[in-house]
Amino acid sequence: MPPRPSSGELWGMHLMPPSILVDCLLPNGMILTLECLREATLVTVKHELFKEARKYPLYHLLQEESSYIFVSVTQEAEREEFYDETRRLCDLRLFQAFLKVIEPVGNREEKILNREIGFAIGMPICEFDLVKDSEVQDFRRNILNVCKEAVDLRDSNGSHSRALYVYPPNVESSAELPRHIYNKLDKGQIIVVIWVIVSPSNDKQKYTLKINHDCVPEQVIAEAIRKKTRSMLLTQEQLKMCVQEYQGKYILKVCGCDEYLLEKYPLSQYKVFLCCDHGVRGWPFLLKYSKGPIILLQPHTSNVACFWSRTSFGGMPLHRRSRISRDTQLFPAKAQGGYYWRTRKNLSGWSRLSSKTTVAPLQDITVTEMDLELLDIEEEQVLLMEFEHCPLAWGNINLFDYTHTLVAGKMALNLWPVPHGLEDLLNPIGVTGSNPNKETPCLELEFDHFSCPVKFPNMSQIEEHANWNISTELGFNYSHNGSSNRFARDNPLTESDNEQLRQVCNRDPLSEITEQEKDFLWRHRHHCINIPDILPKILLAVKWNSRDEVAQMYCLLKDWPAIRPEQAMELLDCNFPDPMIREFAVKCLEKYLTDDKLSQYLIQLVQVLKYEQYLDNPLARFLLKKALTNQRIGHFFFWHLKSEMHNKTVSQRFGLLLESYCRACGVYLKHLSRQVEAMEKLINLTDLLKQEKKDEAQKVQMKFLVEQMKRPDYMDALQSFTSPLNPAHQLGNLRLEECRMMSSAKRPLWLNWENPDMMSELLFQNNEIIFKNGDDLRQDMLTLQIIRIMENIWQNQGLDLRMLPYGCLSIGDCVGLIEVVRNSHTIMQIQCKGGLKGALQFNSHALHQWLKDKNKGEMYDQAIDLFTRSCAGYCVATFILGIGDRHNSNIMVKDDGQLFHIDFGHFLDHKKKKFGYKRERVPFVLTQDFLIVISKGTQECTKTREFERFQEMCYKAYLAIRQHANLFINLFSMMLGSGMPELQSFDDIAYIRKTLALDKSEQEALDYFMKQMNDAHHGGWTTKMDWIFHTIRQHAMN
Repeated sequence: MPPRPSSGELWGMHLMPPSILVDCLLPNGMILTLECLREATLVTVKHELFKEARKYPLYHLLQEESSYIFVSVTQEAEREEFYDETRRLCDLRLFQAFLKVIEPVGNREEKILNREIGFAIGMPICEFDLVKDSEVQDFRRNILNVCKEAVDLRDSNGSHSRALYVYPPNVESSAELPRHIYNKLDKGQIIVVIWVIVSPSNDKQKYTLKINHDCVPEQVIAEAIRKKTRSMLLTQEQLKMCVQEYQGKYILKVCGCDEYLLEKYPLSQYKVFLCCDHGVRGWPFLLKYSKGPIILLQPHTSNVACFWSRTSFGGMPLHRRSRISRDTQLFPAKAQGGYYWRTRKNLSGWSRLSSKTTVAPLQDITVTEMDLELLDIEEEQVLLMEFEHCPLAWGNINLFDYTHTLVAGKMALNLWPVPHGLEDLLNPIGVTGSNPNKETPCLELEFDHFSCPVKFPNMSQIEEHANWNISTELGFNYSHNGSSNRFARDNPLTESDNEQLRQVCNRDPLSEITEQEKDFLWRHRHHCINIPDILPKILLAVKWNSRDEVAQMYCLLKDWPAIRPEQAMELLDCNFPDPMIREFAVKCLEKYLTDDKLSQYLIQLVQVLKYEQYLDNPLARFLLKKALTNQRIGHFFFWHLKSEMHNKTVSQRFGLLLESYCRACGVYLKHLSRQVEAMEKLINLTDLLKQEKKDEAQKVQMKFLVEQMKRPDYMDALQSFTSPLNPAHQLGNLRLEECRMMSSAKRPLWLNWENPDMMSELLFQNNEIIFKNGDDLRQDMLTLQIIRIMENIWQNQGLDLRMLPYGCLSIGDCVGLIEVVRNSHTIMQIQCKGGLKGALQFNSHALHQWLKDKNKGEMYDQAIDLFTRSCAGYCVATFILGIGDRHNSNIMVKDDGQLFHIDFGHFLDHKKKKFGYKRERVPFVLTQDFLIVISKGTQECTKTREFERFQEMCYKAYLAIRQHANLFINLFSMMLGSGMPELQSFDDIAYIRKTLALDKSEQEALDYFMKQMNDAHHGGWTTKMDWIFHTIRQHAMN
């Protein structure tokens, strides 16, 4: 079920002509042709149609025009009824300009909802109704229970809990204020500026308060009331009564955006605190009367055999069939086929439990005997198909279906095309199941039939087998229920064994574990329960082709303490497909993962849904429930899923989750639909510019762009909607005079909207976003997320490196949005302002002089400090992540001195090459220009105290990230299924092990980084040479 294409306003047309002839079939059998404007609404078309119908026979057979609706065939070959008559002709995406008038039948509200959901997710809902797979239908039915639980939860405390769903508290995970931030405060106090609307004409009064940073919003409101009533000369008792009466009737809103402080968290825990210079320069809030307006009401045993009682798998006849003609010479005369049982339990993502090869003509039936006992097959195991020497396609099959029943009988498997960059013949981390495109090569498989359904054993049967197995081994009766701790107490470890366990536990996820170490871990598994974080290593030590060890591991998992979320996420990557392990990981997330952390890791958690064997799984339920109880999480959950709907391997899985979310998210569905509509308009417009106007001069293209955006349908779609980049920001009227088309090859659009908030002047008065169509922004999005996490780690360790991970969101296939950072300039722009010498890199003082001109007096020292801190952070981050293509247009500086990097199209050392050699010859960018700024204009930069301070910052930042190496390795491992060209295997992620020197001691790793820093600033001249050629090329292009 592929998502609908964006092929234009009418089939074969990006844009409809200004007027178009529309054929209309009336219920009385008459066909009339109307000339309609492209922007005409359906209500207008209907009115004109019935006005014209009066001139024709049989008009008397028609009812009132309000009794009818239009229906037509869309570009997806779907019959669609149009209930919303405010829609314009150009937005209907018709296959042909033909409309039929009918009387509506059935549930009108349900059809309208289905249409809106289908539009939002990019796939008609009726396609799910046509799927005959019982797993799909059972999922759609059962997932409604999760939706109902979520809706009940957000209604549990009446209007307050519903308000918290719409405006969830945007807070840090911990209330503890980092020491370096606390030290900036005046005796722990912050300045809060309260604005109150005092008249219908929006006249405002301002109150400035100095309060403790750990005050909760209610206390701030109480203090504001006291200050407002000070002139009324109230007694203490009167003042107390006044505060009690009005305190609960007011709420705090952040000025300039849709963010409310509704929960009793300390003010300094709210993230907006970091945006206001830690409350030193005044924190603006609007004090709103009555909570009412912000509350958005929400819609509101039969004959079954145990699998472990079977001892053989029997023969598996295969009938191989291809829809590709044999005359094409794509197949050799005789092809070899390999069939593998596997579990993805080692660092390559899978292991071969059994391997068989057969040689036979393509059209023959082949029976293949496996040398693996049936009772040793685990529930997560999958059959992989490959044709050696001829990697045309791939396919994976679950050996147990979603009801835990062993597959039997005939099965047709339509194969998937080989993904770009896949070098192996097998694709073990690919999705299981058949390709919905029936025109692909197909394998017909037949598995053995048994006398009754064969089920995977339930937990009680597994425990019984585990107890029997251990009792046999020990020679006495053994019960596994809660006995792991007792077993460990009765058999204490030696100190050397304890040390070895700790040493294995501390290894990073990419470190190899020898067979001897695996045996050691398994022997001491009961003792390991006291070291919970060692669980991933224990799981790698299990022999997954032995039901004895698997049963014991399942029982041990029941006793295992919950582990930290960052550790639990490792159990969700491709190495651990077992449903029991993944369920344990989700339970840990449910117990310890805060909404803030979930928002941080949401990209990865959505990606690892691809590794789930079945549609209905604990991770999908967990994410859906969180999305339906926190609208901010739901917003990004929606876009992360929708951005991959073009990917046929996941379009069904993600589409079903999107449908469930949209059915239960309440009125926010309309907001999402508005965002989707705006993005569709921009996609259509940029496609038109790239394909039909690509040979025109840029001025002509710009004129065409402005003319199109002035059309009524574009103005309606592109104004007054929620920003996909940040659901707390509203995009008001489009400022057309500030919009432009950028000069790069993909023709991105620089768009500018007004901020409609009444207090916008206190935050920002306009909102600028770059829309890109043609560039894959997933890598940028991932890199910025990692930088954001790095900054959080540094902040928690007292390092304020002032990173600037701007907003970036992939919304579709090579389509996305980028936040424009205000008051920022590229290094190239700044250098060119320094004249020819600066542009050609002969004047390394140009950047320092520019900062000096922008920041006078005390602001100069603040700007240098800000530049130094941010430069240190980005030096460390770009080195660890192997960020490439660091020319002077990809590094920017704000007016206040803050440096930041943009455009992360190359990472993990996948740097650009020229004639086979890497163009960038330094580990990271640290040119003389930067050193001069850091040393405040001194020529002998590296001999100054400022440079030593800069180095110390870099060293501390590097070691801080090294302490969290496992987290970053896990985050990248979870993204392996994303299909990003520069993140294809664990070999790519191994680059992070190299840059963090995880095989060395801490001192050795620091020495390694110090050498890299030395190479960076001594090799800065090579970077300057690259910048010269880049500047010349950019001037030539413009």
